[in-house]
Amino acid sequence: MPEATKQSKIQKLLETSGEEEPWLVTYSDMMTLLMTFFVLMFSMSTIDPVKLESFGDSINKALGGTQKKKTEQYSMKQIYQQVSAVIEQEKLKGVIEVETSPRGVSIKIPSSISFASGSANLDPRIYPILDKFIPMMLQSKFPIAVEGHTDNVPIKSPIYPSNWELSSARAAEVVRYYIDRGVPSTRFRAIGYADTRPRAAGRTIEESNIDENQKAQNRRVEIFFLTLG
Repeated sequence: MPEATKQSKIQKLLETSGEEEPWLVTYSDMMTLLMTFFVLMFSMSTIDPVKLESFGDSINKALGGTQKKKTEQYSMKQIYQQVSAVIEQEKLKGVIEVETSPRGVSIKIPSSISFASGSANLDPRIYPILDKFIPMMLQSKFPIAVEGHTDNVPIKSPIYPSNWELSSARAAEVVRYYIDRGVPSTRFRAIGYADTRPRAAGRTIEESNIDENQKAQNRRVEIFFLTLG
């Protein structure tokens, strides 16, 4: 092949490559943006909702944004703050606990202050505490799960053949309490976990229930404000 012809073909290839380059750059930019978008969506699906709201407020403040007007509905961050304030006011720190997770905000109430042993009847002493959470329920839109938990000591009675029935009955009793006080029933779900989700440390259910202190941690009802229905 003559040298001139070879150089001509190379020149054409270079010109063709130059014509396609802008399209390839645009395409790669679009792919990068899409990847960034999906990574962001994944991170938001697993991040703590309270921390996410705090992060958004901090960014807004750092960028000189105007302070958001307070809305009538409670946010997850406000629920967490209000529950923490109630625990502080009632001097129940270390007894009732409030935690945040990707699921939402949970209020952990030990059975020692809410139910008698082997019973699903609410102790009247807990009424004033439960009442303080009603405004948060009425002024928020989040679904609410009430979850009952027990230790691994077997129970067998004419009313509750096992811890499954007892934990479910306790969750339902708390739900019924709030419905009777005007919180819409459609907001709730009542769930009994028996001893399958211990709170005390341990690799197994048995290790999480070795002593009375651990068992006491596991006997509880949790009120969960859920991020998703």
